[in-house]
Amino acid sequence: MRKSNRIQALLWTAFGLYITYEGFLLKLGTARAPKPGFMIFWMGVVIVVLSALFFVETFTIPRREHKALWRDARWFRGLKLMVALFLYVAVFQVLGFILSTFLLLVFLFKGLEPQSWRTALLLSAVTVAICYLVFGVFLELQFPPGLLRFILA
Repeated sequence: MRKSNRIQALLWTAFGLYITYEGFLLKLGTARAPKPGFMIFWMGVVIVVLSALFFVETFTIPRREHKALWRDARWFRGLKLMVALFLYVAVFQVLGFILSTFLLLVFLFKGLEPQSWRTALLLSAVTVAICYLVFGVFLELQFPPGLLRFILA
C-alpha cells in the first residue's frame, strides 16, 4: 500500500512539473496582468506541492492507519453523484438552467443527504433563484431557456 502510494505521489509530482513547465512556456505575466500561462503554471505548482505532501505522508502515517482510511467510504454515494452530474450536463440544454439545476439540487438534498421534502424543495428553489439573480441578472450571463421558452413565449 505504501509503495503504491509513493509511486502515485511521484507520478503526480512529474505531472505537476510538466504542467508547470508548459505554463511557464506560455509566459506568466504578473498577478495584475496575467498572460496565458499564469493559471496553468500555478495549478502545476499546487499539484506538485500536494503530491509532495502526499509523498511525505506515506512515511509518517503508520501502516494500520493507512488501511483504515478508506474502510468506511461510501462508494455508492459517489457513484450516484457522478451519474447525477452527467445527467445534469446531458439535459442542461433541453431543460434549461432553472429546471435542470432545480432537479439536480432536489436530488442532492433528498437523495444524497436525506432532508424532508419541504426542506429539499425550499432550499433548491432558493438556491436556483439566488444563482439566477447573481449570474443571469447581475452578471448578465445567458443561460439556455430550455422548456421555459415555450412557457414564456
